[in-house]
Amino acid sequence: MNLNQEEQWIKEIRQYCRSLNISTSDLYKIVTDLKVAPMIRGKAFEFSMYSKLKQILPSEDWTVVKPIINAQTGNHDIDIMVMHNKTKKIISVECKLAGKGMFSVAKTSKTGFYKKGDYLIKVKCMRSRTTKTPEKVNAMAQKFGVSPQMFLAHSDQYRVGSFDVVATSVGNAFYQTLEDNDGNLMYTFEPSEKGLEFIKKFQPSATNEEFLQEFVYNKVYLACSLDITVSHNSGVICSKQACSDKHNCGFIPNYPIINFGNIEELPNNIAPSPINSWVDINNGLDFFESILDRI
Repeated sequence: MNLNQEEQWIKEIRQYCRSLNISTSDLYKIVTDLKVAPMIRGKAFEFSMYSKLKQILPSEDWTVVKPIINAQTGNHDIDIMVMHNKTKKIISVECKLAGKGMFSVAKTSKTGFYKKGDYLIKVKCMRSRTTKTPEKVNAMAQKFGVSPQMFLAHSDQYRVGSFDVVATSVGNAFYQTLEDNDGNLMYTFEPSEKGLEFIKKFQPSATNEEFLQEFVYNKVYLACSLDITVSHNSGVICSKQACSDKHNCGFIPNYPIINFGNIEELPNNIAPSPINSWVDINNGLDFFESILDRI
């Protein structure tokens, strides 16, 4: 950022604060608040994902758009829209961070999901707008093509048709809420010993924590919604107690799992790679081309 850009940025921040009656001296405290920081990180990921897709998808074949939409209950907004220029097919991309602190090594096996010793990251993938009023429940049930009872059992979940692709940064899986020496809670990058072992499998020679933090934030994976939805084809099983069709309800779990397998079995020069349906964004072009045949 050069001097003119910096001055323009400061001017825009001041104008923004003035328009919302925010004291500029309070801005840092506001954006670092524990309730606010995750929302900012989530929105920031949408824009970084937009930039990544613009880079990996050739502009002569693909058009990538970041729609500005104010979604209302029942109308799901699109984070990123990708259009294949030749076929005019549109692929909707939902941007979701990994769940905070949701990196783990499986202590037991779960049939159809993972084995003991597998390295796992859970992606937080749930609707923020839920409804319980009878009128809205009936409307949403009709929209989703399910009974009101089935909708209520999954009111915080996306349906298979809510979007075509989910994109996630795994960095948030290594963040924790910790207390500093003054008793203040901090939202901070704090991988466990196993987590650091996992990250260093990608960058064995790296020792700088700031570099590792940025690296893992930019470690992005993609999945087709069809592959993470509860269905006979995907093999994903619903964990909702009230669900009446746990093998084929058509809803996406609140926390889809990226399974990297047991990385301790990998040679030192081989980086971890998902063993289930998730794809590294470095293979994003092939991934999006394959999606065209599925939508």
